[in-house]
Amino acid sequence: MARLAVRRHARHLLRDPTDVGSHMARLHASLELAGAEPVQGALADLFSCFGAHDAPLKRTALQLSQGRLSAHAARWFEAQVAQAALPAINPLATRWSVLAHPSADISTRARRCSVDDSRMLAGQAVLAFRAADKPAQNEFLHHCVTCHDNLAFMLARRALLKSGAALPGDWEAVSLQLEQTRELT
Repeated sequence: MARLAVRRHARHLLRDPTDVGSHMARLHASLELAGAEPVQGALADLFSCFGAHDAPLKRTALQLSQGRLSAHAARWFEAQVAQAALPAINPLATRWSVLAHPSADISTRARRCSVDDSRMLAGQAVLAFRAADKPAQNEFLHHCVTCHDNLAFMLARRALLKSGAALPGDWEAVSLQLEQTRELT
């Protein structure tokens, strides 16, 4: 239900980006969803539409969201409260933003999946490994390579090695590929 409310308010904001009520309703609906990314996306949209003269609105929205944001994102938003509106392309925007767009200077993984997604995928990969579900493992490894999701791979690999699992060669190949990708960037 919250996801539908987020989408409904997002559609309204595309028609009227300065509607404070829709921004706040979308933020409240985002707070009902799991993870930080929907909340950060809604907040980035609000901060990209309102400037320094709307600092009280921005501060209120940030206070509502504070507990759901990562520490560095909260600091970035805090630094922007009394500033001009964020540009349409900025590093605080997420996949959930509809008015603001993520900048290209953030990692490929961050543009394609959130930290919450990476943690969830890593947990699923560990379960797939323990269940000897080779197709699910291959799908996970493919995701890690195509999305450059070093975080998910590292979390799953660490959990499996910690439990004493012997990883097959394809896991080592993906590890080397992810390291090479990181060295090239």
